Amino acid sequence: MADFGLPDFAYSGLVGLFFVSASIALVLVSYFIARQLLQPGGEGDRTHDVAANVAVRIATLHGLILGLVYAQELDDYKGVRSVLTDESIAISDVYNDARRYGGEIILPVQQGLATYLTIVVDEEWRLLGNHAGLSPKAWQMWEDVYDRLLNLQPTTDRERFLSQRMRDRITAVARFRQLREETSVSRFAGLFWGPALIGLALVAAAFYVYRPTRAHLALMSLFGAYSGVILFFIFAFSNPYAAPGKLEPRPFQHLLEGDIGKSLPPARS
Repeated sequence: MADFGLPDFAYSGLVGLFFVSASIALVLVSYFIARQLLQPGGEGDRTHDVAANVAVRIATLHGLILGLVYAQELDDYKGVRSVLTDESIAISDVYNDARRYGGEIILPVQQGLATYLTIVVDEEWRLLGNHAGLSPKAWQMWEDVYDRLLNLQPTTDRERFLSQRMRDRITAVARFRQLREETSVSRFAGLFWGPALIGLALVAAAFYVYRPTRAHLALMSLFGAYSGVILFFIFAFSNPYAAPGKLEPRPFQHLLEGDIGKSLPPARS
């Protein structure tokens, strides 16, 4: 969904309003269509009881679907945040261990890591938000740092320990990158939104036995509004790299604001 150049908070508010309004409209339209197609029935044929039982059963299944998907999306969202922290720690470890190792390796490794973080923050985050995958430039910088670490020839126990540790940590960065991409490319729209919207419409249609009084319409609108809020949060959590649920790369930005940011190579004029 395009953001039309709006600030994230404004775009999030508009999307939330759209979900709530669309859910209310779906509930009311389904209700009135059912009123037109079906007869409410009399008190003797127990139509009200049947409609209530059907509504309860559909609402139970619908609520179960929403709850399971909401929990899964929230768990994935929290997982991305945890991966960001782990990746930033691994990068910081390699950066500091390069200084401890000493020699000619310090400058190219530290500059490579700083450039890598800049690409991730400035370019890769946008690509992930657009479901375009990881940045080839970021992979290239990672490869450059990895190759330099593989070419190390340690001669002391200290150097052997540090070289192996840096290789392990930079390998972990690649794994964290793939975990970030997995969340971006996994899409389940057809498997969830269809049952979610159909279930909402069916629950509303089962209320056709009740007259369209002001109180009844208000209560059904409240039901639709709350359903819209839940659907909005599921939509927001489904893409942690873009609004409305955008998760900013704070751990990477924090590193760039510190010593790592000072290691950026001078800009070419």
